Amino acid sequence: MDEHEITGAINRARRGIKQYLEIMNMFPQTNVLHDHKFRKKYNAFYRVRQRPAEWYKVYFEYMENQKGRDVTFPEVLRYFKDSIGRYEPSFSSKLVATHNPGMPIWDVHVLSNIGLHAPSYNSPSKFDEAETAYRAIKDWYANYEHSPEGSLVIRKFDELISGKDLITNTKKIDFVLWQMRT
Repeated sequence: MDEHEITGAINRARRGIKQYLEIMNMFPQTNVLHDHKFRKKYNAFYRVRQRPAEWYKVYFEYMENQKGRDVTFPEVLRYFKDSIGRYEPSFSSKLVATHNPGMPIWDVHVLSNIGLHAPSYNSPSKFDEAETAYRAIKDWYANYEHSPEGSLVIRKFDELISGKDLITNTKKIDFVLWQMRT
């Protein structure tokens, strides 16, 4: 990516950046299971749609109950398997990144941009494969952040966005990658 592409991606992400900052400011101050305003903002930002009521209850109750803990991707992924029988790598990563903003998001666009593929939903070992893929995502972000291009993304983000100090470098890169659809 060149500077022009990065600037365009950041400008397209402005609305999402504002939404993200609202969510992250609300998160520690509210009970996410019962705060409908938080849930509405979270669901809109992360595009959580058309899930059964039980799914939302389990998801937000778990999110609330994990406050103050070091939540890990494998733990969350397995929790949703055990509690609701669902394979939810993307939403598991979003819950993890809400608790720890330095952790990356599992997203089809991000995976594509960094050259990774999601395990098949039909694979009998998809949970293990997802854990391996998530480690690869984390490794990629750690390396990219210190690369010339990653440094440029972070520098341009910091130049263009107010509130940048409240956003981790991982999330800054994520905002740009999400806008760079391949």
